[in-house]
Amino acid sequence: MQQPPGDGELASPAPLRAPFPTHAGLDDVDPWIPAPPRHPMRAVWPWGLSQLSETLEVVALAILMFLAVRAIGQNFIVDGESMRPTFENNQLLIVNRLAYASVDLTWLPGVDNDEWRPFGEPKTGDVVVFTFPGDLDRDFIKRIIARAGQTVSIRDGTVLVDGVPLDEPYLGELTSGDLPEQTVPDEMLFVMGDNRGNSFDSRNWGMLPEALVIGRADVRYWPFDQIGLVEHHHPGAAVTAELTATQ
Repeated sequence: MQQPPGDGELASPAPLRAPFPTHAGLDDVDPWIPAPPRHPMRAVWPWGLSQLSETLEVVALAILMFLAVRAIGQNFIVDGESMRPTFENNQLLIVNRLAYASVDLTWLPGVDNDEWRPFGEPKTGDVVVFTFPGDLDRDFIKRIIARAGQTVSIRDGTVLVDGVPLDEPYLGELTSGDLPEQTVPDEMLFVMGDNRGNSFDSRNWGMLPEALVIGRADVRYWPFDQIGLVEHHHPGAAVTAELTATQ
């Protein structure tokens, strides 16, 4: 038996032992270590909560973008031939919902106008999509012929606005029938289709309330060979340009 060292003596070093193999630090990859129990949510979403959070952010952003686009524009399918030759049946359009948007200013003191339209007001010649007054579940597309305060009549196939023949280069044929002169009331519009012989419009059901206008048809995106902006013929602008050129 080895005696403890006395004073002044040095203890002999303990014999070295070979390291015992261990799996410490390798529990995550050791095939002999049982896997931890799997959370029930892993069966539904195996990518983890961080990936779920990112996915929800993308979905929320997509929904917000969709709602923003819907607030600005709306798809419309031309149904029927009342707007020929400008539009054919089943053509696809984008309606600008902000074209006639108004801002209520009644809450501002000292303001003369009750509303402000930052993007403009309806004009003669604009092609608009609106909710049909006789059936609020149906949408129509027509062209504005006269606005509030203007007079409109049809005589010998010619449309007269304020007693002046209306320049309508978009027509394929003359307007059939006559219409006695009438004044468009406030907040109303007189609209007609470009295919005057086959259009159910203000000549049949009366004036269109401006409040029912959804927006202005600004873009045609189907068929592909006719993609482009919709032309709105404004006779007032043409007359102004002619007068400026002659001066």
